[in-house]
Amino acid sequence: MRIQTLVAGVCAAALLPTVALAQQTCEQRQSQRVAGTVVGAGVGALAGSAVAGRGDRTEGAVIGGLAGAFVGNQLSKGRADCARAYGYYDNNGAWHANAVARDNAAGYFDRNGAWVEGAPLGHYDRDGRWVQAIQDSSAAGYYDNRGLWVPASASGYYDVDGRWVAAAAPGYYDRSGRWIAGPATGRYDADGRWLAGQTSGRRDANGVWVSDPQPGYYDNGRWVRGEARGYYDARGRWVSLDGQVNRASYSTAEAGDLGSRITRIEERIRRGMDNGSMTRMEASQALRTVEALRRDEAMLSARVDRLSEQVRADRRGQRDDRRNPY
Repeated sequence: MRIQTLVAGVCAAALLPTVALAQQTCEQRQSQRVAGTVVGAGVGALAGSAVAGRGDRTEGAVIGGLAGAFVGNQLSKGRADCARAYGYYDNNGAWHANAVARDNAAGYFDRNGAWVEGAPLGHYDRDGRWVQAIQDSSAAGYYDNRGLWVPASASGYYDVDGRWVAAAAPGYYDRSGRWIAGPATGRYDADGRWLAGQTSGRRDANGVWVSDPQPGYYDNGRWVRGEARGYYDARGRWVSLDGQVNRASYSTAEAGDLGSRITRIEERIRRGMDNGSMTRMEASQALRTVEALRRDEAMLSARVDRLSEQVRADRRGQRDDRRNPY
């Protein structure tokens, strides 16, 4: 009878709304641990009392309550990964920064409450789908003035006190087209001039922050006029959101297109794994090739960047020589 009672308590507690708990933030899940224990104990006690015989209802309630409390505690407690999280996305895709030591940060919680290893390498599109747009993890985000990690794609974020920081950026371009790395708040005017402290966006009817389209963007230090949607990664490379699923401007359009093709191939491989059209061994081999291609792309991008900087320096030198011939 005790075993039956124990099983009843466990089963009843297992029916707690675990899906709802999984949707909560890391901190909220931790704060729900006590509540989950109490609820689990109550449900388990009722189930244990109902399963036990007439003479054993008190004992059944006690045993069922203990079992329910244990399961409720386990289901509602926060994940161990919370202490290693860069932060988390809420249901609207807004970023909440987490106070965690840089050496301890190892992942983040997506908008569904699932743990993801590594820093966010992309953004949520208008349909709420995750789009990976950055391959270089060192360019994925930055630390603000308080030491909180922020994704480069975030047009704003919540700090640890729940305050909204609007129009944050990993840096900005000055009037000479030089990238100034570091946390910044502001926007560009139609001529590409950075207006520090002036946000560009609004809150919609649901209170979600929506960034206004930019009047242009810098491509390799050159201002390109015209309405554009996107963001800069932590190295100043433009990531477009206009009609392209995965297009990043890594100094040249060719490199960005190559990155998009590699990402699309990876998506096809993973779909093949999911629907069984590719064996696990075939998919693993293909994914290893994808990683090798990404490394090659990163090296090619770095070489193009170095060449671009050299040409820019040579042109500056020529202009200076003409201005000061003696």
